[in-house]
Amino acid sequence: LLVLGCRIVQTVMRMAMGALVVYACEELVCREGAKGWLLSAHAIGYCSTQIIGGRLADWLGGKAIITTSMLLAGAALLLTPFFSGFGGTTGVGFAQVAMGVAMGPVFPASMQMMARWLPPSERARACTVLDTGITAGSLIALPLSGAIATRFGWRLTLALYGTFSLAFAGVWSFLACDTPAACSYCTDTEREYLTSAIALRSTTPISNKDSGKVSSKWSSLVEQALLGLRFKQLWAIYAAHFGFNFGVYFVNSWSALYYLEVFGLRPDEAGLHLMMPHLTNLGVKVLVNPILDRWFRHAGYTTLGCRRWFTGLGFAGGALAFRIIPSCGLYGATAGFSMMLGFFALHPPGFKANYMDVTALHGGLISGVGNTIASVASSIGPPVVAYYRESSGSWSPAFNCSALLCIASAAVFCTTSSTVRIEDIVAAEGKSEELDGHDHSQ
Repeated sequence: LLVLGCRIVQTVMRMAMGALVVYACEELVCREGAKGWLLSAHAIGYCSTQIIGGRLADWLGGKAIITTSMLLAGAALLLTPFFSGFGGTTGVGFAQVAMGVAMGPVFPASMQMMARWLPPSERARACTVLDTGITAGSLIALPLSGAIATRFGWRLTLALYGTFSLAFAGVWSFLACDTPAACSYCTDTEREYLTSAIALRSTTPISNKDSGKVSSKWSSLVEQALLGLRFKQLWAIYAAHFGFNFGVYFVNSWSALYYLEVFGLRPDEAGLHLMMPHLTNLGVKVLVNPILDRWFRHAGYTTLGCRRWFTGLGFAGGALAFRIIPSCGLYGATAGFSMMLGFFALHPPGFKANYMDVTALHGGLISGVGNTIASVASSIGPPVVAYYRESSGSWSPAFNCSALLCIASAAVFCTTSSTVRIEDIVAAEGKSEELDGHDHSQ
């Protein structure tokens, strides 16, 4: 629940600009490029601290990292009125970048904590529950931001969200625990169960000697980052995450402007249309994913098969939705956006759960590398959309680009993903080197 709350607060803070950019640019007079800058500024900062944040979480534990991130991110939003008065759109963008830098470690630190708390059988469900935090945060941020900004102004809205982050950081620091062993409100029975279940995560036993070799290969941040880029099963996850982020940020960043420019509805007037896609997303996560997961398991699909089916279906439905939205009227567009986020709700038990399949020891670092690559999509997405709109005068090329990226991401993940742990591969390579050395010595 604490990690879920963290995800809700994080999402509210980063999604608020999707609605508030309308009000900010009415006052500050923004061109298309400036709008793209404001919508991508958070992601630019977010890219920069994923890997180091994940590694620090592996070293120090996720609790301290998330506490620090929430405090700094809240301070950045709280100071947005000062930055906007000093530098206009550049100042607002700077505050968003600072918030992104502070928020960068939250995702890998969360994954690191979940890997230490969750047995394999509960990961898919936990990823789905965690992702409902993104949906809940979006449901809060998009319509509520417009309502608050209409009455009190967009600057005060951002400052209010910053204050909320500071308050949550205090709650998190008091209640969160890095491991079951450190949790005072876990029973002894729960601790014993979690310890035994999580200890069985590795599919191939790794001896103490082999573990030392694994640790030596991960001895420095640079070596770890390179090892995190070496395996094709990791790139399968990274490619899927890239396509996912591009599509989600397209909807969350531009839907308010789309309704304004195409249908003449301001965010406070388009509240229901902005909420419906996220309500659909929430409904699929809560109602459809558990049923579908049980059906796949009952049908005899392996963990890898389930991961591929969820992600493949998610991208296929998303691509179809992106293709049809530009040709639809008001209610058809809302149905299309709802269809897109509904199918994207299938990804938590897919590639997102796969993050915990492929590593037992370095979840913070691997998820940090993956989210860095995915955040590139969040950074370049708004400027790409702005470029297409300015050069063509139409929304269709941007939607088509998103559809093609969905298809490409599905193809990569469904053909190259794996549930084999990289620690097992490294350990097997070490044993092979030992055998080769023994043969040569003879």
